[in-house]
Amino acid sequence: MASRGSIPKIMEMAGIDMLAPEAAVPVIRRELTVGGTRGEVVIGKGLGVLEKEWDETGGLETSAAITGEQRPVAHGPMAGKIASAGLFSPLRVETTLDPKVQPFLYDHQIDNTPVLPGVMGLEAFAEAASCLLPGWQVNAIEDVKYLAPFKFYRNEPRTVTVEAVIQPQGEILVADCRLLGQRQFARAEPQIITYFTARTQLSKEPAIRLLPQAMAKPSGNAIEATDIYRLYFHGPAYQVVERAWWDGSRIIGLMSKSLPENHRPATLPTLIGPRLIELCFQTAGVWEMGVLGRMGLPWQIDRVRLFGPRELSEDRLYAIVTPDPVRGSFDAQVVSVSGTCYLELRGYRTVAVPGAADSNGIKALQTAMALEAVAA
Repeated sequence: MASRGSIPKIMEMAGIDMLAPEAAVPVIRRELTVGGTRGEVVIGKGLGVLEKEWDETGGLETSAAITGEQRPVAHGPMAGKIASAGLFSPLRVETTLDPKVQPFLYDHQIDNTPVLPGVMGLEAFAEAASCLLPGWQVNAIEDVKYLAPFKFYRNEPRTVTVEAVIQPQGEILVADCRLLGQRQFARAEPQIITYFTARTQLSKEPAIRLLPQAMAKPSGNAIEATDIYRLYFHGPAYQVVERAWWDGSRIIGLMSKSLPENHRPATLPTLIGPRLIELCFQTAGVWEMGVLGRMGLPWQIDRVRLFGPRELSEDRLYAIVTPDPVRGSFDAQVVSVSGTCYLELRGYRTVAVPGAADSNGIKALQTAMALEAVAA
C-alpha cells in the first residue's frame, strides 16, 4: 500500500527509508504465511521523524526549579531542575552547586579545591531516579564507578548534570545513571565529562532489613577524631568518625553525634543518608592508613543496600567494616546500638593517593590502633 501514490515521497520527506517493492513483497509474503510472530514486525533503516523527540524537554516545564507542587516527591539538595525527559533520551536533571554555600563542598576540599563527595554523587543518582516516580523508593545502588573527581575550580559554582535511563526489570525499576559536568579548556570546544556512573534500583516495597552484625565493644587502644582528622582533609560537616577501634578482624567507627548540617537549605531531605555511607568510607580509610600506610579515595562499590530511616536516629550509629586484603575491598554495615541495620555496603574499593598521608601521622595512627603487628 505504501508503495503507491505520493506515500514514497512523503516518507522520503520524513526521512524514513523504504524497502524497494521487489525486496519488500517476498518479506511480507513470508511473514504472512510462515511468520512465527504476532503483532508488529519492523524491518527498516532510518526511521526519520519517528526517532526524533516531539518535544526537546519531553513536554515538561523546565524554566523553574523542581520545588513545591512542581515535583511529585520531596526533593533534596542534589535535584535542581528537570532539564528534559524525552521518549528516546535520558531523564536529565541539572543542579548548580556553590562551594561557598554548601557545607558538603567547603568541608570537602583536596589541595584547597572543593570536590563533590562520592556519597553526594550517589544521592544525586537517587534523587534523579525517583523524581518522577512517586510511591517508589531507592533500595539499592549497584556497580558504582568513580571515574574522576568532580572539582569546583577557583571555588566557583558549577552545574552537575545527572542522566538516568529508567527501565522495568520484573517488579522493580532500574535506572542506569551518569553524573556529568562540562569543562571549558583554552582554545577548545567545551567538553562533557562523565565523572560517576551507577545503577539505581527502585521498588514499591521496602528492602528486607538484614540482621545487624554483632559489634564488639572497644578493647585496648582506640583512635580519636582529633588524630583521625590530622590525616584526613575533611572539614567539620564531613568529620563523621568520632572514634574507631580494631576488634581483631574488623574496624569499627562510631559516628559523631554533633555533626553540623550537611547541606543548605538544611530542611531538604536526603534519600540515602549520604553521611552514613561516608562513615563506612572513612572507617575503611582508617584501616588503610593504619595497616597499608596509604590514603585511598573511593573508586568502586559493588552494591549499597538501603534500609532506612536515612541518617536521622536518636541511637548511636556504628560502621562495622570488614577488610578483604586478598580482593582489596571492604564490606560494611551501619548499625545502631539498639540493633537496627541501616545499610549494607559490599565490594568497596579505593584508589591510592600518592603522598597524601603524612608519615608521622600514620605512625601515630598505627600505634593508637595497636596495628603494628598487622601492618608488619
